[in-house]
Amino acid sequence: MVARLPTLLLLVLPSALAGQSTSDRAAFDHLRDSLAVVYDTAALRTLQRSFHDRRDPAGRVELALVALRRAELQADADAGDARDALRGVVKRWPGWPVAWHLLAQAEIRRAAWERADSLALGNRIGTGSLERAVENERRALDADPRYLPAALGLADLALGLRDTALYVPARDALRRADRAQADPPAALLLARGRLERATDEADSALAVFRRAAAGADSGVSAMARLEQARTALAAGAADGERLYYAEAATSDTAVVNGYRADLAPIAPDSDLTRFDRLTSADRSAWLKRFWSDRDHAALRADGERLREHYRRLLYARRHFALTISRRYYGTLDAYRSGSEELDDRGVIYVRHGEPGTRLRPFVFGLMPNETWRYGQADGDLLFHFSAGYDSNGGGDLYDYRLVESVLDLRGAADAPDDQLLLSRETLSPLYGRMLHWGPNGAARARSRERGIGRASIEYGTTTDSYELEFARRLAAYGDVIGIGARKGVPLAQFVFAVGAAATTPTPTIDGVSYAVRARVVLLDAAEHAVAHADTTLMFRVNRALTRGQYLIGRVELPTPAGHFAWRAAIEQGPEAGLVLPTDSVTVRSAGPTLSLSDLALGIRAASARWNPAPSDTVLLTPFNLFLAGSQVELYYEAAGAQAGTAYRHEIGVFRVGREGQVDDRPVVTLRVDEAARADVIRSHRTLQLARLKPGAYVVEVKVTAPDGTADVRRRAIRVVKPEH
Repeated sequence: MVARLPTLLLLVLPSALAGQSTSDRAAFDHLRDSLAVVYDTAALRTLQRSFHDRRDPAGRVELALVALRRAELQADADAGDARDALRGVVKRWPGWPVAWHLLAQAEIRRAAWERADSLALGNRIGTGSLERAVENERRALDADPRYLPAALGLADLALGLRDTALYVPARDALRRADRAQADPPAALLLARGRLERATDEADSALAVFRRAAAGADSGVSAMARLEQARTALAAGAADGERLYYAEAATSDTAVVNGYRADLAPIAPDSDLTRFDRLTSADRSAWLKRFWSDRDHAALRADGERLREHYRRLLYARRHFALTISRRYYGTLDAYRSGSEELDDRGVIYVRHGEPGTRLRPFVFGLMPNETWRYGQADGDLLFHFSAGYDSNGGGDLYDYRLVESVLDLRGAADAPDDQLLLSRETLSPLYGRMLHWGPNGAARARSRERGIGRASIEYGTTTDSYELEFARRLAAYGDVIGIGARKGVPLAQFVFAVGAAATTPTPTIDGVSYAVRARVVLLDAAEHAVAHADTTLMFRVNRALTRGQYLIGRVELPTPAGHFAWRAAIEQGPEAGLVLPTDSVTVRSAGPTLSLSDLALGIRAASARWNPAPSDTVLLTPFNLFLAGSQVELYYEAAGAQAGTAYRHEIGVFRVGREGQVDDRPVVTLRVDEAARADVIRSHRTLQLARLKPGAYVVEVKVTAPDGTADVRRRAIRVVKPEH
């Protein structure tokens, strides 16, 4: 329904108002509410003209309110009439906080109009108007620190512009507003807490958020509890997780949207869709699974990944925030995040954290640039970021973008080749080859370097990680073997070896000891942890390890049947460790159909010992290297057998060619027909490697039932010459 002009005229304040009071502000609010239902711009224009002869501050404010409504309806899109009227008010009556606040609103309206102009050039369109709005809100609080709309507007503007230079003055203004009131509104405390956090005052932010959470406004209180949880998590405070999961059960839409916004920088669309479908009762459990899966995949303790995520968000928003209002993309932009909050450095930082190496070299001709390297067990990630712009369009000096190669950095064409490539030589020998090799070799190196950059971008912008890091690298090896069962539950055996390098023995009465921590996880196709372990094994030996000696250990994991990826880390002491590359294992069910386990290989000098049954010892080695001429113990299990029934066992060792193809004919063969003694066949065999020349081989075991049902398993090995 459209209000008519005569109704509006009845709402006009008396012209005799000499100053601003609480009742005056209420009347202004009443007028604004009434104007909000008016869509007749001609009537509004008539009303606006009726105020032109009034020279009292109240009349000019009323004129501005009508003009602002016309601006909202695009009749005066840049709010020029409102700004003109309000400038006169604040000039003659600077003690009127409402006028300063409305002038800020008019500047915000002008900024929106400027940004809507597609023909306007530049990446900071509207920023000047918003900065003036910030100053106007601050002046409103100077006039009256208790004026809540100005305090909230100041906080929103300062945080929205993402300019760290604005945070401290805005925070100080809200601190004064807080002190000026015996019982400050919860909304003020919520806004102040956000500014305290933005200025790295975590303790102050937490204290203010607690006060806001205790307020009577349920909506503000719920949001304050979420902000308290966010801040506590980023600071590593003990109660952060409890607050985070407790508040997740809320039905407050704004708070739920806040949870979702925090997940969005790392969660795939499929997870966000699942989150949107959750009920309040299910949300906390889903979030616990989301974060615990990431803890397990990163081989971390429960809660570490969640705390790290909020630390990263806070750091990225402070150091990699976009302070521009528009992002133009060009042909050299290898990635388009669509983010309006963070540049591409921030996108990568939130996903992968602090890089192991961060280069920010100065090269003549280049615009500002950085290269980050993440050392990971599955392959290093290398990211090149470039600020600035070029003839291909896109970019800004304050907007760092991902590029595939150092040759794509803005200004690279004008930079000396030697300085450009040598500035990255510490990252990879490829850069030296790109500079010094001949035309063909340099071209191959350039192609390889670009391929690494492209693959890093593709992987790095679609995954997230929290890789364990160690000051010293252990000489360690490991393997997961799907073999055995406990009470009908299949087992995965993690077997590892730790060499002498970087280890630290602890003296004991009769020798030395080594405490070795092993972390291992099995992940299904959806990257959910189906089994995990984090345990410390104590090894006691007569003397400290020397070169060629190893500590051999085993960790047993009950697991469902299936094909899984596995990750593991081995640590010795507080600073030495190694994350093993991701590998896979297939765990077969314990029955009832014929099912063959993994193949366990062992040598007495370097194997862990496992007892699948009383008086039955199996050797498990983490190594796939065996000496030519040696003797290797082979063990496997076949579940789902029928006791008393004869099964055929066929064992072959096949050579692997240079191209990775397995020969058709085995080098070593063994065929045995044996009756099963129980429903699980436990078979021990001995492989003689005397006939095998050094090289790559595959050990194959096939077990066949009388009805022709069969199962086959393989394991790759490498035979090497003995050292003399």
